[in-house]
This record gives sequence, C-alpha cells and structure tokens, in this order.
Amino acid sequence: MAFIFSKTQQQRLKELDAPDEFFLLSFETKSERDKRFQEISTSLEKYHRENLMNFLMFKKPELKRIEQALEKAAISEGFVEVLTPVIISKSFIKRMEIKENHSLWKQIFWLDESRCLRPMLAPGLYHLMSQLRKFVNPVKIFEIGQCFRKETTGQQHLEEFTMMNLVEYGDILEPEKRINYMIDLIMKNVGLKEYKVHQVDSLVYGTTIDVSIEGVEIASAAIGPHPLDKNWNVYEPWAGIGVGIERLILLKENFKNIKRISRSLSYLNGWRLDI
Repeated sequence: MAFIFSKTQQQRLKELDAPDEFFLLSFETKSERDKRFQEISTSLEKYHRENLMNFLMFKKPELKRIEQALEKAAISEGFVEVLTPVIISKSFIKRMEIKENHSLWKQIFWLDESRCLRPMLAPGLYHLMSQLRKFVNPVKIFEIGQCFRKETTGQQHLEEFTMMNLVEYGDILEPEKRINYMIDLIMKNVGLKEYKVHQVDSLVYGTTIDVSIEGVEIASAAIGPHPLDKNWNVYEPWAGIGVGIERLILLKENFKNIKRISRSLSYLNGWRLDI
C-alpha cells in the first residue's frame, strides 16, 4: 500500500506554494511520508522567512509597486486618473444589463436592496465618460481600484481584487488599434512580453478581446459603439481595457496561488506569515 500526503499536509504545501512534483510523491510507510513532509515544509518555511525579511527591508508590496508603475505609465500617455465609489446603486448594475437571471448577479455582494459593492469598475467609468465628454474630446481616463465578487474557490480567483481600467472615448480613430496600444502599454510596464490576444464570449459585452498568459486570462478589452452605451448617454466610439493586477503579478512572479499577492492577513507580499 502506498501513502500520499494527507489532506492537511497537502493544504499546508499549497499554502507554501510547493512545486507540483511534491504532490505526486508516494511512500511505503506513514512515518516515511511524515518525515518527508517535515523536510519539505521546513525548507519552504525557511524560504518564506528569508523573503519576508527581505521585504521588510524593501517596505513596498509588489501589488502597490505595480499599481504605481501602471499609474505613472498611463498618466505619461495622457490619461487622467479618476476615483469612483466602491459602493454603487442597483440601478448602475441594471444599466450594465446585469439582471436577476444573469450569472454575474449571484456573485454580487449586496449591502441592502438598493446598494452593493462594485463587481467591476465599468459602471463608474461609463458615467464619467458621459459627463467628461462635455469638456474634452477625446476623454482619456483610468482607474485602479478594488472590486468584489463572490467567486468560486480556486488558485486564480479572489473575492476582493484590484482592477485597472483604461478607456478612451470620443474622437478616436480605429478603436481596435487603440486596444492594441493599451495592451502594449500595460504589458510593457509590468515586464510581461509573452502573451496571447484572442476574442472570447463575454457575459456583459457579448464579445471581448482577452489577453492571456499560459491559459490564464489577465485582461479583457472591448470597443464601442456597443448596445450598452445608450444606457449611459454614450454615443461615440470608445476603446477600453480592464486588467486584474493580482493576476498580472501571479504570472510575473510565477506563483500558483493568487492569495499570495492579495490583500491578506496570511501573506505579506507573497510570503507566508505563519512560519
């Protein structure tokens, strides 16, 4: 009879982001298994401890560093940073054509009958696009902020996550080319050069242009005019992209578990605290 790591042991190895090959090991006896687990976990804990101490000297989380790098890059290209509310009204959700029978509706954190935590940045930016078009043409804005969804458990999903959305609206030519420009702006400034761009079906926009690395979606872009636009008094061409900051870091650092670089009380800048 062969013994593999117990569920508790496997969970601990996942928390420490152990390489996949460790989960395939089998042993002739429980004592042999437990001894090997102790060796692996001790080694990984030492690795986390050393990197945690290095971070305490560096003093800035990678999540914040990437946010600031993208903020600087967007501003240098003429985009204006905006801040919109985290708490939004049900009417904003419905203006995105997300209704009770929509799969995304079930993922929303409702605060009461009329308000929720925003599941995306798009509603606030749609509203500002319409308002700012009175003053400038084109409108070029971006936001970096937290969004919330009741996600299924997994190593690539978070219930609280950070998005960056860039959008250009108004007198723009060839929105498709602007999308490629936005993708290049983001990827270049986080140091990710190898990625794929492809069209996929979207729950909100019908069809989107997604960016992925090794099969993991990290950004999703769309262009207008779009049927949603009329709900926001938006009537001209636009190009926009939303990117998950934690997923960018997940791929950049070659981590397996996205919780490592989330806002967390268990990890600090990717390094486990209970070691």
